[in-house]
Amino acid sequence: MEEPGRSYEAGDYAAAHSAAVAALAERPDDLTLLRIAGRSAFQLGLDDAPDHLERAVALEPDDAQTLHDLALALVDAGRLGEAVDAFRRVIKLRPPEASELVDLAYASYATGAGEEALGYLREANLQAPGGLAPKRGIMAIARREGRPGEALDAAREVLELAPDDISALLDFADLSLELERFDDAEKAFRRLRTLDDEPEHELYSVHGLIETALRRGRLRQALDLAVDATRIDRLGRTTDVLTYAVATVFGEAEREGPSRDDVDRLLGESRAEHRRLHEEALVV
Repeated sequence: MEEPGRSYEAGDYAAAHSAAVAALAERPDDLTLLRIAGRSAFQLGLDDAPDHLERAVALEPDDAQTLHDLALALVDAGRLGEAVDAFRRVIKLRPPEASELVDLAYASYATGAGEEALGYLREANLQAPGGLAPKRGIMAIARREGRPGEALDAAREVLELAPDDISALLDFADLSLELERFDDAEKAFRRLRTLDDEPEHELYSVHGLIETALRRGRLRQALDLAVDATRIDRLGRTTDVLTYAVATVFGEAEREGPSRDDVDRLLGESRAEHRRLHEEALVV
């Protein structure tokens, strides 16, 4: 039994798992072995993690830490409803930590309980006002749940703690635009233009500035920005925007231009692509 424990503490999860499973053949109800087998299997992404931890919980139902480990393993296995139940049992057994509330929130949201998830995140945010995870959660889920004001407040809180967080700045810019807080949106898109140092990304920020100008009715500003965008747009994605701006400002164009709906769709797709690229960059 010492060998699995030493291996686990040393971070050798494969050795810990192998030794614990072998020892369980002789001592199937050994709580320590079941916990090590389950935790090491979870670290390794193995399918037997929930099985070992469920057996441990059955032997000691009020062990909050093992319940928490089981909940995480169930999430990893895609058994989200059971994971939520396990997380709920954890927070009944002991005062929940902010990280546990965040885990519970995401598991709840995955089962369709959006309002419940936001409640857990708000509680986590009160517990850990200096933590980023609850704020990021509120920012993401509130937006999807149709609460752009709450999502914007959360994005602002993230930026107060992490001013160079590009993903939060993207959300702040988009939400400000959605809520017609145009001064904030313009400042955010200008900040993105300098902060996002990927050369190919500058165009997205300029597109955001163009969209902000159009929504404010500042057509000449939108035209100037569209001209600026063509300088860095090697794929011609701003051509229709420029054509629309020229026709709107001067009442003429070399060809029949796109409609305002076409332009709005193009600019919205540009913002969505910018966010998607940064979300993909976060995936290791």
